[in-house]
Amino acid sequence: MSTTQTTLPAPAPAPAGPTTPPWRRPALVRWTIIAALVLLLEATTRTGLISQTLMVPPTEILARLITIVPTGQFGQDAARTLSTILTAFAFGVGLGIPLGVFLWRIPTAGRVLEPFIVTGYAMPTLLFYPVLLAAMGLNAGPIILIAASMSLIPIALTTMVALNSIKPILHKLANSVSASPTQYYLKVLLPAATPLVFPGVQLGFIYAVIGTIAMEFILAGQGIGFRAGFYYRELNTADMWAYIAIVVILSVLVNTLLTRAEKRIRRDML
Repeated sequence: MSTTQTTLPAPAPAPAGPTTPPWRRPALVRWTIIAALVLLLEATTRTGLISQTLMVPPTEILARLITIVPTGQFGQDAARTLSTILTAFAFGVGLGIPLGVFLWRIPTAGRVLEPFIVTGYAMPTLLFYPVLLAAMGLNAGPIILIAASMSLIPIALTTMVALNSIKPILHKLANSVSASPTQYYLKVLLPAATPLVFPGVQLGFIYAVIGTIAMEFILAGQGIGFRAGFYYRELNTADMWAYIAIVVILSVLVNTLLTRAEKRIRRDML
């Protein structure tokens, strides 16, 4: 007695999705633009189209970076600047998010205080440095306070906007299950608002960097911003641009990390 085996046909392969041409990939385009700008600066500074009293060739900046980074002086400056930025940013997040929650929770306070907060956002807070210097002395305190105030305003405003944009069904859902206040904030509001708050956090970090570097450039006695200003006053263009390049590299690295964290948070929230 023989048995006949029936072989099922193999499933057809899924159609491949459209592939993006290499020249249209954002990362490749970005790096191409950067490489083109570097080559353009190298050519214009080497040929004298741009005076080397204003800008030095990128290869010379790279050579100075290799020389500067291993020194103890750079380590001290970097530690001072990074600690100031991180402290100011921590204050910005720690005060900005609760302030945004307060403005959202009490709409009347939000309507009254929002114009003042927006005005403070547009006002150059560096003008208050002489007053803070007289009150707090020549140390990192005034720089941290100014950078933190610059950081917390965008964080507070985006927090308020994010909470206002939460769908009403989520509030009803929390009430229907008799969620406690802690559960309401941690299980409902936080997951729903985080994807919208994160851009404000990124902006707050950028402002913390700007405030710290700007204040160090003007009146500090240590730090990456101070060193760039020192070499500017000494007409040492190569070292000045090397320290500026360090600030740019630091900002790009941190912004890349925050952008990846934001994408991961958005993916987890979906």
